[in-house]
Amino acid sequence: MEKINFDELEDVKFEIDKKAFEPESLACSDCKIKMKKAEIEVNLEGSISLKVTGFECPKCKKRYLGLSESRKLDKAMIISRMMRNEFKMERSLSFDGDNFTFRIPKEFTHDVKKKKVEVMPLGANQFCASIQ
Repeated sequence: MEKINFDELEDVKFEIDKKAFEPESLACSDCKIKMKKAEIEVNLEGSISLKVTGFECPKCKKRYLGLSESRKLDKAMIISRMMRNEFKMERSLSFDGDNFTFRIPKEFTHDVKKKKVEVMPLGANQFCASIQ
């Protein structure tokens, strides 16, 4: 393996287009042909599925998603796992007279700079929170 001399490396500057992660078209990495836009249904669990918009190769049927659709799928998969109780963490719940509070472990928030949380109810005793 060739050794890299880090002192000889040059800084490189580049710009990423605002729509780089929201592609209008893609080429298949295997077939090298233009993929077609497709509605992709992903089965999460039993009868629960999610439809996302992506791209499908007409030849090999390989499928890709853009960043926003991938994030949508990630969130749905997390909620699906949460509903099946595959991942859980127990925290103490406190009440200050008006609100219930609980602490979030620092390992989940090491890059958090904003102080707002969006809470989405999932049922009478469940919710999903995301830091905004």
